[in-house]
Amino acid sequence: MRKIETNHFDQEGFSGDVYVSDIENSGFDALRISVHGRHPLKEITETIRVYLVISGTGTFTLNGTTKEVQKDDLYIVEPGNSYEYEGDMELFEFNVIS
Repeated sequence: MRKIETNHFDQEGFSGDVYVSDIENSGFDALRISVHGRHPLKEITETIRVYLVISGTGTFTLNGTTKEVQKDDLYIVEPGNSYEYEGDMELFEFNVIS
């Protein structure tokens, strides 16, 4: 078993660690995100984003519809959709890049 090096990032409302970056030409990326506020509204064009709530609670808003989320919830954002999230939670994010 090898230890995977991560790249840490900090943004307003959330921070995280990138475990796999598409810069490596893998066709996907994988991140762990600590949410401590709000992720701004974003429109997805060519990527499928999958979020697993590892711990905590919050909300996800997809195309203007808001849903409460908690540990073990899975949330999928497909191309052509806009989303945002907020709360106090840990997320695992997996993006398949087309």
